[in-house]
Amino acid sequence: MPSGARMPHQGVPMGPPGYPYVGSPSVRPGMPQTVMEPTRKRTSTSAGTTTAGATAGATAAASNSNPNPECQEEEDGYQNSPSEAAFWGDIALDEEDLKLFQIDRTIDLTKHLDENTRHTTGGLGEQSAGASQNTTATSRSSKKVKKDGRRNAMLSRRPMEEEGKDLPLSAAGSSLRIRRATTSRAERIWPGGVIPYVIGGNFTGSQRAIFKQAMRHWEKHTCVTFVERTDEESFIVFTYRTCGCCSYVGRRGGGPQAISIGKNCDKFGIVAHELGHVVGFWHEHTRPDRDQHVTIIRENIQQGQEYNFLKMEAGEVNSLGETYDFDSIMHYARNTFSRGVFLDTILPRRDDNGVRPTIGQRIQLSQGDIAQARKLYKCPACGETLQDTTGNFSAPGFPNGYPSYSHCVWRISVTPGEKIILNFTSMDLFKSRLCWYDYVEVRDGYWRKASLLGRFCGDKVPEPLISTDSRLWIEFRSSSNILGKGFFVVYEAICGGEIHKDAGQIQSPNYPDDYRPSKECVWRITVSEGFHVGLTFQAFEIERHDSCAYDYLEIRDGPTEDSPLIGHFCGYEKPEDIKSSSNKVWMKFASDGSINKAGFAANFFKEVDECSRPDNGGCEQRCVNTLGSYKCACEPGYELTADKKSCEAACGGFITKLNGTITSPGWPKEYPTNKNCIWQVVAPAQYRISLQFEVFELEGNDVCKYDYVEVRSGLASDSKLHGKFCGLEKPEVITSYSNNLRLEFKSDNTVSKKGFKAHFFSETKQQPQPPKARPPGLKFRLQKRIRGPKGTRPILRSVPQEHHCPSKGSREQGTNVLPFCPSSQPRSESRPGPKFLA
Repeated sequence: MPSGARMPHQGVPMGPPGYPYVGSPSVRPGMPQTVMEPTRKRTSTSAGTTTAGATAGATAAASNSNPNPECQEEEDGYQNSPSEAAFWGDIALDEEDLKLFQIDRTIDLTKHLDENTRHTTGGLGEQSAGASQNTTATSRSSKKVKKDGRRNAMLSRRPMEEEGKDLPLSAAGSSLRIRRATTSRAERIWPGGVIPYVIGGNFTGSQRAIFKQAMRHWEKHTCVTFVERTDEESFIVFTYRTCGCCSYVGRRGGGPQAISIGKNCDKFGIVAHELGHVVGFWHEHTRPDRDQHVTIIRENIQQGQEYNFLKMEAGEVNSLGETYDFDSIMHYARNTFSRGVFLDTILPRRDDNGVRPTIGQRIQLSQGDIAQARKLYKCPACGETLQDTTGNFSAPGFPNGYPSYSHCVWRISVTPGEKIILNFTSMDLFKSRLCWYDYVEVRDGYWRKASLLGRFCGDKVPEPLISTDSRLWIEFRSSSNILGKGFFVVYEAICGGEIHKDAGQIQSPNYPDDYRPSKECVWRITVSEGFHVGLTFQAFEIERHDSCAYDYLEIRDGPTEDSPLIGHFCGYEKPEDIKSSSNKVWMKFASDGSINKAGFAANFFKEVDECSRPDNGGCEQRCVNTLGSYKCACEPGYELTADKKSCEAACGGFITKLNGTITSPGWPKEYPTNKNCIWQVVAPAQYRISLQFEVFELEGNDVCKYDYVEVRSGLASDSKLHGKFCGLEKPEVITSYSNNLRLEFKSDNTVSKKGFKAHFFSETKQQPQPPKARPPGLKFRLQKRIRGPKGTRPILRSVPQEHHCPSKGSREQGTNVLPFCPSSQPRSESRPGPKFLA
């Protein structure tokens, strides 16, 4: 059987520390995605880890559950790419490499991930500024700090591979390492092909939709199933890390494992590639027989990246009889790790009339990918995954009779929130007691361990069956020699219905694809007594209209359509989190016959107010109740400590000075990640406050979705907004509408910049206007007004002296009040005695 490297894992027991971690690269605009893998150590057959290096190439993760003290979190460094023509890819790591990296088991699976990591890119066909950066695993002794504040380190490796032969490389000090691959371990296969997942709270609705589309793509063409995690011990977590796009290979076991989707990696093809690693595949170009199919052009490979083109040894991997697949979604592109944009590093040997096969596609699973995955998970030869809202299937050979010893499995998967009606229109199977020989089973869920709805044989057509959720499992087996015609089934997805659960998901029909026209769905949600219903939206896109007259989602606070209205929603803005006043909620989605959009995805759950407890939820200052949880907060000028409950003085504060300077935290160095600073400036009544930025350098662009400065007139978070600023352009001078000004700075958990420096000063709302200045050089005379007795007119006499305004403008010297020249300030002065007039 030929060996390969798009290779599934099979076979041997695995030690906990070493485990494959793989990923996808950061790529330049218009160019194909690439992947890389590292050298291997010959001392054992335990697994390594591959990471998909987006702009910051390789960071793997090891579980915190590992008691090994050497597996504590390290401060790993990163190094800029030596060439902007770089195309980064996956890096495979072994046990020693894994000791340098950690996956945070305390990850908050429902909130924005609280990590000190940077945004990285790995998107197919696009790359953000600075995306030429890449990282490789580093030994502790090689760490150093770059002047721009980014940690920097790189493995010491030297290329020693000959054509068709793997030779040792020096890495991490004096350790001699050669390639090894560990794709022969049965425990890396997900039991039953079921892969539980969690999507981190930092992703947008459109990103979540892409993840689900990629998972459905794998489900449709194979027999693996992705399900939202409930209480499973082993599961994948969609997150983003400094590696950009990266994932463990196969099932790691013993807890969560990361699948990182960094900046610009959120493309369908890239996510499908990463899920290929989750399923259990390495890269096609590292097959032991690859030299028969591709040529590695070493002189075009970036210095230090040669090890990514090593191949695995025969016997360490198994391609399950599949031939080399140029079209695999797991294959390198031609210019991966190239010294220049137009230089090839890997070239197909096959040349059909001068045309070489295309490699490195990130569009869909190839036929080879599908065939190999079905072999890896031992998918039945008969059956399929059905994802349309309506469909049908039948026993093999129907109506002419099914063969003996048939085994078929159909998996029906529709949109969460929908149910499935299953109708048998014909039934003719060999009948036996308890349907022991030939039978068709229907289970209410996604696998063979789900609740049994019925086991049928004979010629009696079963009654229609209705699922309680959005999935059904139908399995057919025949083991007798007396054969019948078989059976024929039609199904239909129906939306809405009664839901009696404490937690679940509701989506518009056909989500994440566009909902159907002329649909109407009504859900009645009931959670346990004594709780409220919490409702949060992950995505929302319904045809926009000022009064939501066409398509809409209606939510009511109670069990019926007459209950108090919570909201009538449409458009593209996600509704705020919703909390009912009882344990029941009524929801209705309606679409008209024309424009269709992506729809919505929402989670519901039973909700309790933790902040109402006597201990204030354990918070030192403020407790903020959120749907499904709560969080501690601090007063302005304070921030949470590491325990997330206590507060300490920090950036921001309450300022009453008339003028001063405000800078971002850490100034003049880069500001830290995950900071939220609020300055409240208060001036005396009848004053206004002006703010002028001297330096301004934040992550982001016009969207300001990552780091930003927000300025408001007033002290509250909803006061009049002057603007939300980010990027490199300094804002114009801002003047408050009142005597209060609020400045808020927020940074996310990734890229840091220099920050900002701003000056503020206060002035009265109305300033006296100076008299009209006399033009420079104007000559004038003074007259003396002499007051006479009451009832007489004053007498004007000329003063024998001539005055003029100097060209630069000044005030004439003297003891009397003189006219004002340009640039002089007005002054009110009163003296007894004679008055002088110009």
